[in-house]
Amino acid sequence: MTHIIETRGLTKEYGGVRVAESIDLHLPEGKIYGLLGRNGAGKTTLMKMILRLVHPNSGTIELFGQDHREEPGALHRIGSMIETPGFYGNLTAWENLTLIGKLRGIHKKEPLKEALELVGLQDQTRKPFSDYSLGMKQRLGIAAAILHQPELLILDEPTNGLDPIGIKEVRIFLKELVRTRGTTILISSHIISEMEQLVDVVGILHQGRLLEEMDLKDHLNRGGEPLEPYFLRKIGGGGIA
Repeated sequence: MTHIIETRGLTKEYGGVRVAESIDLHLPEGKIYGLLGRNGAGKTTLMKMILRLVHPNSGTIELFGQDHREEPGALHRIGSMIETPGFYGNLTAWENLTLIGKLRGIHKKEPLKEALELVGLQDQTRKPFSDYSLGMKQRLGIAAAILHQPELLILDEPTNGLDPIGIKEVRIFLKELVRTRGTTILISSHIISEMEQLVDVVGILHQGRLLEEMDLKDHLNRGGEPLEPYFLRKIGGGGIA
């Protein structure tokens, strides 16, 4: 099996406190991998290390089969949205994406139009970003992440602030990206029921440790517990927040 991302012994400390410890992650090509863990489990830190936004204290990262340190150019094959997306508040969605597109060498209108349609913002042509709801801001962040049609998409809590209909729409178009483009996706979320409907592989992260990776469909087909009770049992209870 080809792994788009593979980490070995990935460890990160802040002020002597380990927030990620010896993480061995394996993201199969063409799959949606869901990182599931409570706040502070280390999900965002792990994603930042993969994107070279944070440097690990030890361990290795392979992207597309290449050592991350030797082939940093692989980052142009990745789209990402980490934490709250930032855009120019006085510009519209189209204007913001136009600027981002130019920075990425995209000068045609079609990719911008397609990205906005995918996230349901095609009609928001006049409203400035500063007037967007949190959910709309998340949608635009996803649009920016997929603008250059990346092979790998890394999304940190992409459904944050979305209503149930918006969450369902995100689920549908992420699955469509995998089906039509073969995109590989790494996603984190607090919504366990949504993870069950979206992801192929689950990585359970707790207190900086990756406790388990499992093929969710295979787990359920073998009569395994639904994801929520299984997750709570693995982390010793206490809920997802």
